[in-house]
Amino acid sequence: MSAHPGESDPPELSVVIPAYDAESTLGVQLGALLAQRPAWPWEVIVSDNGSNDGTRRLVQEWTARMPELRLVDASARRGPSAARNIAVAQARASALAFCDADDMVADGWVEAVHRALGEHEFVAGPFEGARLNSDLKSSVTWTAQTDRLTVKPGLEQFVTAGSGNMGVRKAVFDEVGGFFEGARTAEDDDFCIRVQLAGHDLVFVPDVVLHVRRRDGLRNIARQSFAYGAGERWLSLRYSLLLGDASSEPSDPSSSDADAAPAAGDAPSTRARGGGAADRLAALVRRGRTIVVRGVGFVGKAFRKASTVRRPGDLSDLVWRLSWSAGWRFGHVPPAPPIVPPAHWNGGRS
Repeated sequence: MSAHPGESDPPELSVVIPAYDAESTLGVQLGALLAQRPAWPWEVIVSDNGSNDGTRRLVQEWTARMPELRLVDASARRGPSAARNIAVAQARASALAFCDADDMVADGWVEAVHRALGEHEFVAGPFEGARLNSDLKSSVTWTAQTDRLTVKPGLEQFVTAGSGNMGVRKAVFDEVGGFFEGARTAEDDDFCIRVQLAGHDLVFVPDVVLHVRRRDGLRNIARQSFAYGAGERWLSLRYSLLLGDASSEPSDPSSSDADAAPAAGDAPSTRARGGGAADRLAALVRRGRTIVVRGVGFVGKAFRKASTVRRPGDLSDLVWRLSWSAGWRFGHVPPAPPIVPPAHWNGGRS
């Protein structure tokens, strides 16, 4: 029988689910959590980020069956990072677990993440890609994080994981300031790296399994992948002090922006100090030439890769790769303060 949290009986685990217009998928996640009845008190917090559909009503209906469930209004600040941070500020447990509104935790997930956080400060588990995706007409053929944590090119001294299957002690979360709310994507990678820079290891726990939902349809694949590519570029710039070359795409070092504009903090050249119209026009021409060269190179890559398509899944994979590359090269990169390694940091060497 499950124990329900009360004022005199605080929960041992707070499960946080950020949600935005999640009415069509959230019920699957809540059903998977409802089926797991730990013998200790816990809570589930759905953090609604200003949904326009029936997400709030759905959660309110579920509370009758699931006394552990709480709805938090997270509409004051937008984005999944803000939704998680707002929920954590109201969480009552000393251990936090994160999952997403469009996925499904596996059987035993609650017990597994609770047990893992009793042994480690920061944990993540594998993604399983078959259960929720068997009926998709067009999706990528691979699933990330199936049997190990992710290592980012140029940041091999760290490991990262998706925030949809992650657990962390609240004291560690508070120590690093939670998720960075200025990021559009890659906020989970950023969080993982900052936690490790603070001296806390990220541990992979095979028992903490999440059934992940892939995007269906080429347009949705392209939109997600483009955003991920831009997020990866943002991450490389944010950690440029720990990265050998933050201006080059991992798979294409020729995409550097180094010649397109001076780096922040560079002293202006003699020509720039003149400030004349001719100088500004020359700068525009150089910038335009850089964009054209990068665009031509990207189109050439697209034609070469298109020749490798043999099956429908190959097309989805191709759209993902090309959109990711386009996002890296042309996507908007939000501003963020660069991360300065702490004095005690030794580059990840033990």
